[in-house]
Amino acid sequence: MIKLKKLLTSPEPFIKNAGWNWMNGNDTMPYISEEIVEVSKKEAEAFFEAAEELYEMFIEAAQNVIDNNRFLELAIPENLIEIIKYSWENDANWHLYGRFDLSGGLDNQPIKLIEFNADTATCLPEIAIVQWAILKANSLDETEQFNTLFESLTESFEVLQAENPNFENTILFATMSGYPEDETNVNILAEAAKEAGFEVDFEKIEDIDFS
Repeated sequence: MIKLKKLLTSPEPFIKNAGWNWMNGNDTMPYISEEIVEVSKKEAEAFFEAAEELYEMFIEAAQNVIDNNRFLELAIPENLIEIIKYSWENDANWHLYGRFDLSGGLDNQPIKLIEFNADTATCLPEIAIVQWAILKANSLDETEQFNTLFESLTESFEVLQAENPNFENTILFATMSGYPEDETNVNILAEAAKEAGFEVDFEKIEDIDFS
């Protein structure tokens, strides 16, 4: 039986104060619930271990595609093959993060993969900030939040910095206009980069000239 805990204090005022109105579901179902799911430490660790194992499987699968030239089977255009090989073989292009969508894992159900989104800037405010704010607003133990997403992002940027000593220590972040959710996600990435020692800036992508 999945354990649901009713919140005494809704996270909605926090969302409004942050200006994240897109979370209230103007074009979609609302992101915010009046309940939280209680997950045991054992269940949380099982999700973590599943994600680690799945990531290793994705690495093996990608290597198999490159080694056996199976790009066409995945509908990858020929003009992208050399770029993909270059990116794969160049360790300096550090992978920041990915998001697994999983099913199961509770009530003794097996964990199954739905999809993996690599370097997709979504769900960062919900995971890194809103979860913590819900615990704080309801006087719950903040240390019981299992993820350390923001700290992990900062560590990834530190690795990116260390792997590229010959590059300028600056990053430009960008999104398309009219997508506040994307902008919020990218702003969190920018804050993590700043924590890691990068000088950061932001601009709408349509206002950037590529040379």
